[in-house]
Amino acid sequence: MPPAPPTVTPLRPLIFATLATLIAGFVDAVGYAYLGGLFLSFMSGNSTRLGISLASGQLTAALHAAIVIGCFVVGALVGTLIADASARWKLVRILAVEVLLFALAAVLAERDAGFVALLPVAVAMGLQNAVHQIIAGADVGKSFVTGALFGVGQALARRLNGRGALTEAASYGLSWAAFVVGALVGTLMLVGTGMTAALATAGLLLAGLAALAFAFNRHLGPAVAEFGGD
Repeated sequence: MPPAPPTVTPLRPLIFATLATLIAGFVDAVGYAYLGGLFLSFMSGNSTRLGISLASGQLTAALHAAIVIGCFVVGALVGTLIADASARWKLVRILAVEVLLFALAAVLAERDAGFVALLPVAVAMGLQNAVHQIIAGADVGKSFVTGALFGVGQALARRLNGRGALTEAASYGLSWAAFVVGALVGTLMLVGTGMTAALATAGLLLAGLAALAFAFNRHLGPAVAEFGGD
């Protein structure tokens, strides 16, 4: 009888999803402070800003919001194409592309490129949202904070009706908390070290996630794809 394929506990993808969300909060705070009210992963806020800017005749602000939104959509498109074309290594490949985009952003920030410096990060956040993990019935790891909070309430309601588990609500709550912590750390680091160092730190965190993803997938072998799900 052939040996059973390796198995993966829910903890490993949960850690990855939580760290990815933390990084999204980190860069959102950096982008908001640096771009004067624009986000890099929170497109609902940018869409609101776009409408307000158009209504008030602030065409430059509206153009900036539209460009950031467009970059995010491009990232989501590219990330989905990579994920659909990959089997076992999609997470590693997407994270590797994100690292390159953060490196480009850090170089542009070092050269005082201003608004343009953060556009590669908006693309990277679109890429990141193409990868997610299902943990305890909860879709976590994306930067959809409103959805995460709604998920907490919905999961608690299901628990009260006897149709769900508290672990689902906890997963959504952890995703929200990770985003808030990331925003806190990102703001403190931007103030303390500057834009270039903040972007470089986020890129290094992503590089670490990519290295761990590579190591885990290599250890699991071809029998288990992308932490047990594909």
